[in-house]
Amino acid sequence: MYSINKKKPINIRKYLIYPVTEGIVLALVALFLTAVTAFFIYHHALKSIRAEIKDGLLRTASGIAACLDGDLIASYDSPEKSELESYKSMLKLLQKARLATKHCTYLYVNKLQGDKVFFILDPTPIDENGKPLFSDEINLAPSIPMTEYKEPSQELIQSLKEQTKVVSDEPYTDQWGTFYSAYVPIFDRNKKFVGTLGADLRIDDMLARCEPILDATKRAFFVAFILAILCGTLIWFARRFSLQLNESRFHILANFLDASEFADQTAEKIGKQLQRTGLIFKNVADRIKKIRQVESQNDLQGLLKDEEDRLSSFAQKLAEAGEFKFIRRETELDDFSIPEAWKNVKKSLAENQLDSDKIEFEIDKNIPAVIFGAAKTYEELLAQMCSFYLKMFSSRIKCEVLMTREEAKDVFLIQKMTADLSALEDHKIKLLEHLSQEADKEEFFTEIELAEAASIPILRELIYLFNSDIGVAIVGTNFEISFECLFKKSKEDESEDEHQEAANN
Repeated sequence: MYSINKKKPINIRKYLIYPVTEGIVLALVALFLTAVTAFFIYHHALKSIRAEIKDGLLRTASGIAACLDGDLIASYDSPEKSELESYKSMLKLLQKARLATKHCTYLYVNKLQGDKVFFILDPTPIDENGKPLFSDEINLAPSIPMTEYKEPSQELIQSLKEQTKVVSDEPYTDQWGTFYSAYVPIFDRNKKFVGTLGADLRIDDMLARCEPILDATKRAFFVAFILAILCGTLIWFARRFSLQLNESRFHILANFLDASEFADQTAEKIGKQLQRTGLIFKNVADRIKKIRQVESQNDLQGLLKDEEDRLSSFAQKLAEAGEFKFIRRETELDDFSIPEAWKNVKKSLAENQLDSDKIEFEIDKNIPAVIFGAAKTYEELLAQMCSFYLKMFSSRIKCEVLMTREEAKDVFLIQKMTADLSALEDHKIKLLEHLSQEADKEEFFTEIELAEAASIPILRELIYLFNSDIGVAIVGTNFEISFECLFKKSKEDESEDEHQEAANN
């Protein structure tokens, strides 16, 4: 059966938008990128500071080495030379040089003999008052010439062997602490290599210099974290807004397509109704033609009276359907009960001289006692169905009202009516078989008396008022008509459900 309430399966593109997921992912990406950038800046800043410190240490060591007398240093080849005034003067010179610059913690002169490294000059670091600079060196005496250096660094050995300037790539640690070291070769007046000047810088000084950069990096990372949260929130808001726009677009487009489909279906439905009306008038014309062939005046008057009654009844039913379909008002919506509606239907059937006792009426016990909806339309629809079955069938008729599902405020009911086909005439059985296959079969309209009795067009129009479809089928030996309708719960039932839901929560 064709129904204006059925929708064609139309595919409308819906964009995949996940505001929360996209906001979190983009926030994490922003945080990662800013964190990597901050780390990159921090790393290169440290690298630049280290390069500057090493370069400054090397320049300082080179300047001090240029002031040293290479010939005297070459002559300090035994421990006894430590008593010479020139040796003591050179120690004082290195002490003053160390005090004059903050780039050097230790200053010392080494030489290489064989594979061993020896100290030539090695003053103990002292402050401006002549006291040892470090507490762990209070009892440490200055090294005397030719004191062996037990654990020389690789950079020192490299400078001694290659007679070139060398500076540490990375800090190293020995028994005196962790240092950067620079080594500068010393030559005598004949450009002969006599040793190296070593300059050590404790790493604590460099860490102190790097502390502001580390603090700035931490602040930058904190700001990046806040910006990532703001970015994620902004993306979430924007994508959520886009999602709402997309949903609105989808609904508008869907409503437009529904309206277009409804217009097409309405045009088709009007065409079918015109065809059916034409069939009915053709049938009337054929019957009048047959009546004109009757010769007996009495028989003619009787047939005309029968046709007049049938056409009047059919016209009245069509008028009733039109009234329900086009002049329906909200005032008919009210609380009512199914048993009370059935009593009104029985009264209507009795007024039309139809025996309602042949109908077995059953109501699902789960249906609320009082429901809210179009009571008059429901009663008229039930009366039309009963009228059809009582005129078509002489056997017992079963009418059921079942509840398919129940929601917080809605009740979904299915109205079903069945009768046995076994005692029905063959031409009616054939008609109902066609009717069960498609409720709009043209064969149905070829017999006015059956059309007036069945009132299927009227049933269909009334069922459309419930936004439902009529179901016509032969199940076994029974002919069945059914439809589903939606009713609201009464205000009292809704209040009880709300109280029960609140109690459960």
